[in-house]
Amino acid sequence: MHFAHAAARPSIRRIEAQDRRKHRRVNWTVRVRGLTGEGEEFTCTTIDVCAGGLRINLARPLSKGENLVLYIDDIGRVEGVVARVLNEVGYAIEFKVPPRKRDKIADQLTWLINKDRLGLTDEREAERRTAGGQVIGIYNGTSIACAVVDVSIFGVALRTAGPRPMIGDRVQIGERAGTCVRYIEGGFAVDFRTLHGTDI
Repeated sequence: MHFAHAAARPSIRRIEAQDRRKHRRVNWTVRVRGLTGEGEEFTCTTIDVCAGGLRINLARPLSKGENLVLYIDDIGRVEGVVARVLNEVGYAIEFKVPPRKRDKIADQLTWLINKDRLGLTDEREAERRTAGGQVIGIYNGTSIACAVVDVSIFGVALRTAGPRPMIGDRVQIGERAGTCVRYIEGGFAVDFRTLHGTDI
């Protein structure tokens, strides 16, 4: 039994690491209005965000474990709890939402963070915004019209009737640049992490 427990521990650590990677934080400043558990109102701004929570700058004391109701611009109402006190004006807030709501927040964040940088136009009414919009891709002096298949914080998949870039080519899309990393049916995928200075 001793060996069985020892063998199980690495798997648990891998699962926890995978879960942390699913909620990578991204620098994104947006206004937040909130209510403390005692009903006191406050206004603050975010430091960074992820699907599981956010960090805020707030010039008033909060306590670890304190329940909050947050109204985040472009996201909406989210319940949370103070997970960590970072300093006298900084707090880490963990969202208290079911998995489905967490997935919706992740989709909204992905879209909001990328749409201006990529020059995307929102063509969909649905809350889930993993696709939609037209962009111009530029590589090696060639410009091609592309339709967005899906977009993430770290890259975008595009369909095009034009010539596709070669794997490894630098591709400019709106204000962002990345590398063509693979082909998909009728298109290609660009990873923004492959070029220096393109992190969000």
